[in-house]
Amino acid sequence: MSNKITIEEVKRLAGLSALEFSEEELEAFIPEFESMLELVDEVKNCDIGEVEVDYARHSLAECREDEPKESLPQEEILLNSPKTKKGSFCVPKMLD
Repeated sequence: MSNKITIEEVKRLAGLSALEFSEEELEAFIPEFESMLELVDEVKNCDIGEVEVDYARHSLAECREDEPKESLPQEEILLNSPKTKKGSFCVPKMLD
């Protein structure tokens, strides 16, 4: 199966993630995404016919009651951050 990724798809993903990249960085993502899709295809084609399915089980007694509560206003939460952008926290870059 061919997994050709276009620059437009990479730009769309970056936009959905609210991330900004140079043209060179966007181009560099193409082979990485194509490689990921190839791995997904490999997993899809694995024969799992004889694999026994085991489901995690727990009782409802172990779960807490779902109690809706009022959230803090976004503006108030963002007051705790030294830097914000587009309504989100800005954090230092962790990976190169």
